[in-house]
Amino acid sequence: MIEPLFNPKSIAVVGASRDKEKVGNIVLRNVMSTFAGKIFPVNQSADTVEGIKAFKSIKDIGEVPDLAIIAVPREAVPGVMEMAGETGTKSAIIITSGFKEVDERGAELQSQIDLLASKYGIRYLGPNTLGMITPYYNGTFALTDIKRGSIAVVAQSGGIGIYMLDWAHRTRTGLSYFVSLGNESNITETDIYQYLSNDFSTRAVFSYVEGVADGSRFINEVPDIVARKPLVFLKGGTGGKGSQAVKTHTASVAGSVDVFKAAIRSVGGIYVDTLEDMLNIAKIITSNEVIKKDLLIVTNSGGHGVLATDETDRLSINLINIPDIVQQELRKLLPDQSKPSNPLDLSGDADSKRYSAALKAVQDLDCTKMVIVEALPMASCMEISKVMLDFKGKSVIGVMMGMDQDAAVRLLESANLPAFRFPEDAVRAVNYFNRMSRPVKRIRISQPIIEAQALAKRKDYLKDYEAFKLLEMYGIRVPPWGTATSLDEAHKIADQIGYPIVMKLSLDEPGHKTEMGGVVLGVEKDDVDNAFSELVKMNPRVLLQKQIEGAELFLGGLDDPVFGPTAVVGIGGVYVEIIKSLSYGLCPVSEDEASFMLAESRAHQMLNSRGKTYDENSVISTITKISRLMVDLGIGEMDINPLIVNESGAYAVDPRIVLKQQK
Repeated sequence: MIEPLFNPKSIAVVGASRDKEKVGNIVLRNVMSTFAGKIFPVNQSADTVEGIKAFKSIKDIGEVPDLAIIAVPREAVPGVMEMAGETGTKSAIIITSGFKEVDERGAELQSQIDLLASKYGIRYLGPNTLGMITPYYNGTFALTDIKRGSIAVVAQSGGIGIYMLDWAHRTRTGLSYFVSLGNESNITETDIYQYLSNDFSTRAVFSYVEGVADGSRFINEVPDIVARKPLVFLKGGTGGKGSQAVKTHTASVAGSVDVFKAAIRSVGGIYVDTLEDMLNIAKIITSNEVIKKDLLIVTNSGGHGVLATDETDRLSINLINIPDIVQQELRKLLPDQSKPSNPLDLSGDADSKRYSAALKAVQDLDCTKMVIVEALPMASCMEISKVMLDFKGKSVIGVMMGMDQDAAVRLLESANLPAFRFPEDAVRAVNYFNRMSRPVKRIRISQPIIEAQALAKRKDYLKDYEAFKLLEMYGIRVPPWGTATSLDEAHKIADQIGYPIVMKLSLDEPGHKTEMGGVVLGVEKDDVDNAFSELVKMNPRVLLQKQIEGAELFLGGLDDPVFGPTAVVGIGGVYVEIIKSLSYGLCPVSEDEASFMLAESRAHQMLNSRGKTYDENSVISTITKISRLMVDLGIGEMDINPLIVNESGAYAVDPRIVLKQQK
C-alpha cells in the first residue's frame, strides 16, 4: 500500500537543518510551502526550524507521521528507519545517497534498511532519490515551481529529473506528479506506474530509466497499465560506457538497450531515443488532436517542406495522396506556380486567407495535417497560428519558424494544439506516437519435449550434431547431414546426401568454424578425400551437409539478465557483427511479432528484393519455434548463422547453443 506516500496526512522531515543550503532545509521549506497537513521537523540540536517546533527524533513527536522524509548521513539512516518502524510510520522517502550505487559499505547499509522495512512493513522510495512531487506536497530538494497539469514524470536519475522539472517550468507544461526513483530498493518503477495508471488527473506517464528492477513483473503488469494510459520511455546506459556508468549511478543492471526496446514494444509503450524526443512527443500526447498515421504537409516554404519530406522518407511515414476532388478546390486558391501535391506548397506570398482556404479544403482528409509557417512579409507565425485555431480537432499540428515563433507556439499550446519549432521534430513526434503497439501479455510456461530435455540435461553447451538433433525435434528444418570420423564414413554419408556438399569441422564446443578455416564449400565426389584429410588434421570429427543456396539470415537468442529469454533475427553471414541489422523480441514470439522483427531488421526487404520469391513464412515459423525452444530449455545463448532461405524454405545451417547452466 503506497497511498500514504502520495497523499499523506502528516509528514516528518528527518534531518531538517537550519542551514538553508542543506538538503534537509530545502526539503522542509518545499513541504511547508505546499502541504496542508501536519509537519514535523526532526533535528537533534534545534528547538525550532523555519519557525516550526522541532523534535529530537520521530519518537518524540508524540503521534505517528504518515510519511517520513529522511535526509541524514547514510550511517544514520538505518537508525532512523528503526525508530520510524517502532513509531508506526509506514511510508518513507530516503533522500540520502551513498548506498549500493557507491561501495560495499553502502550496499550493506541498504540491505539493513531493506530488512528493517520488511520487519516493520514500511514502503519507501529510494535511497538516493531527489524525492517526489504530488498534488498535495513537494517532497524534493528541487527549487522549481511546477504548474499543475496532466503529465507524470518518473525518473531514475535525479539529475535528469531536475532537468525535466526545469523543462516543465520553462515551457509551462503542467505536471500531475514527479517521482525520482533512486535505487528502487523497495518501491520500484512498476509500483509507481501502477499507482499513476489509476490516477484520474494523469493523462500520460513519461519515464527515464537506466534499469528495470524486476523484468518479469514489468512485462506481466505494464501491458495492463498501458491499456489505461500512454507510457513513454527513455533509457540511459545504452552504450558500453553508459552501461557501466549506470552501475555507479543507481546500482541498476542496464541490460541490452535492444532487448529493452523489444520489451517496451511488447508491453505497448513508446520508446524514444533522446530526451528532446521525449519532450516533443509530450506535445502530441497532451494535446486533444487525433494523430493519424498518414501525413499532409502544408507550408509556405518549399525548403521546409523538403526537410519534412526527407524525415518522412527516413522514417517510412506515408505522405497522403490528395484526392482529385480536393485538388480541384486547391487549384482555385493556389498561385500558378504551385501544384496541389504533398507537400502542399502555398508559396512564399501566402497570407492568412490562403492558409485558411487550404486548410478548409483538406480538413476532412484522414491524415495528420502538419502546418509549417516561415514568418514572411505576407504572413507571420502569429497570424497563421490564429487561423489554425479554427481547425482545432481536425488533426492539425503546427511548426512555427521565424521572428514571432515563440508567441505563436505559446498561443497554440494554450489551445492544446501541438506546436514545434522544427519540421523534423514534428515528424519524429508523430512517428513515435504512431509506433505505439498493442500491449501483449507474455505467458512463459516451459513445456519441453521430453527427448529434448534429456538431450540438454546437465550440459553447459551442445555439440554441433546435438544441436542439429535438437532443432529437428522442434520442427526446424536443417539440410541433410551426418558426421564422420573416417574417410569411408565420409564417402558413404556424402553419397547419401547428394552433391555438392559442405564439409566442416564438427566441434564439441561452440566456435566460429569459418574463422578457423574449418569450412569447405562446393565439395563434389572427387573432392571428398582432400577435404576430409585437411579437416581431420584440425579435428577428429567432420560434419557433412547438403549445400544450400539462398539468402543468409541470422537467427538466435539470449537470456537477458532483466527480461529473460529473447529472440534475435537479422541479416546474417560473416558480416553480421559489422552490419548489425538486427531486431529483438521477447520469447515466446508470435507470428505477428516475428513478421515485425523481419521488417525492422530489414531482412524482409532482403528476402523480397529484385523479384525474389523466398519463403518468408518459413522464416516466421522458424523464429517462433526458436523462441519456444528458448523458453522450454533454459537456453543461455544460441545462434544460427546462417539460416539460409530460398524458395523451398528456411534451413538452419550452423547452430551454436550454450545452455544457461554455464552462465
